[in-house]
Amino acid sequence: MRTKIFLRYGLLMIALCGSGCTLFKTTPDRTRLFDIGFSGGQAATSSIDGAKICLVLNNFPDYLDGPQMITKIGQHELKSNPRYRWARPLSETILHIVRRKLQQNFPNVCIYEFPKDGAGKVDFTLQLDVDGVKICEMEQQVIFVGTWAFLDGKQGYINRSDFEFRESFSDAPDHYERIVSQVEQVILHLSDVLIKEMDLILLKRDTEKQTDQ
Repeated sequence: MRTKIFLRYGLLMIALCGSGCTLFKTTPDRTRLFDIGFSGGQAATSSIDGAKICLVLNNFPDYLDGPQMITKIGQHELKSNPRYRWARPLSETILHIVRRKLQQNFPNVCIYEFPKDGAGKVDFTLQLDVDGVKICEMEQQVIFVGTWAFLDGKQGYINRSDFEFRESFSDAPDHYERIVSQVEQVILHLSDVLIKEMDLILLKRDTEKQTDQ
């Protein structure tokens, strides 16, 4: 009798252990983090110095600044992708890349990132207004849209322009890696435009200084 009771008890414990192992089995984390960190490029092309420039991201859509990657899957429908995340806010990434590119091309110019660095008295302000970084699944395109403006303390707006940059990505098995690369490319396209504009502005300033002397 006791043997049967112990046998049943033993079988029950084995069954509970087996079900417990299934219940408490950990699910592997399939989240993927993507970071865009510009780290290279051509050498400096300008020897202009003495200028202080404040870089400001004046406007950025709140829904794009969360950790989850947002894609556009229809004319009016957006999709939040919990498995695919940005390692840092996209707004910080844009400022980081633009600043690094500008600093690389103008090594003797002081570039402040507001509000992180403060600014104090500066010669010019570069203001960015981002309307969207659209990852369009149907068109298989990354579209970067917004406005940039250069201002100084005396004249206000020196120059201002809308921008729109597009890069395509293929519907490959790991196309999110390709998407991230194309997001980086559209930000670099904006940086190249800003470098040319900043070069003209600084050259004009130096020419006016020499004329005044």
